[in-house]
Amino acid sequence: MNRMRGFTLVEAVMVIAITGVVVAMVAIFIVPSVTAYFASATRAQLGDEADTALRRISRDLAAALPNSVRVTGTSVELIPVSGAARYAVGNEAGDPLLFGTADGSFAVVGPALRLAGAGQRLAWYNLGPGVPDADAYTLSNVRVSTSSAGDATSVAFTGAALPKALQAPPYRVYAIEQPVTYRCDTAAGTLTRYTGYGFIVTQPDPPVGGSAAVLARHVKACSFVYSTPTITARYALVTLKLQLGAANMGGTETISLYHTVHVDNLP
Repeated sequence: MNRMRGFTLVEAVMVIAITGVVVAMVAIFIVPSVTAYFASATRAQLGDEADTALRRISRDLAAALPNSVRVTGTSVELIPVSGAARYAVGNEAGDPLLFGTADGSFAVVGPALRLAGAGQRLAWYNLGPGVPDADAYTLSNVRVSTSSAGDATSVAFTGAALPKALQAPPYRVYAIEQPVTYRCDTAAGTLTRYTGYGFIVTQPDPPVGGSAAVLARHVKACSFVYSTPTITARYALVTLKLQLGAANMGGTETISLYHTVHVDNLP
């Protein structure tokens, strides 16, 4: 005779109760640890993203053309420098650069000037926005090289005569590229790098044309502050503040990073 096998209602209730106790123990001791892990991972990711973005901006600012940094609350613009050298003046050997009169070439004193090729823009004694004959954004102190690419000890260029006021110590000439803008858009949650939009007298916000690449996402807030100490006009500080935030299973994680960059404004 075959007997029926199974479990009673009491046994089922006991299993359910024990399972509930086990689940409760897991929720009490394991869930907080898992939540903390995901929160820590999110913060680490946001920190890396913000740090990478600020380091990229800092690197460009440190190598910018003197007096070329322009800042609004959420946008910073600069003119990158790809090379610099000292030009010959007065009775120095070679071909001294003439100011106030037509001249199409000059000799480099010391280390050669690295040129990207014909069409390379050259800037002299940049004093910044609003200064007549010394504002690279208006191209008043910028001329175009016709020399070939490479390290040049003699440079040919085209354009009108350079104003006499641009001949001043330390007698440097800069090879420059098109302006670059970093701009935060908190509505879209992005920090974007713009380039190739050309030289514009008034700082564009945002730039139109050229190309754009997103440098960071999850942007909640940011600010850029340009300050010049009263004791000197030859250096400045740019303070960069960037706040990123993202949601995870434990809520929303937010990180804020601050960088201060020294900008050399000795032309």
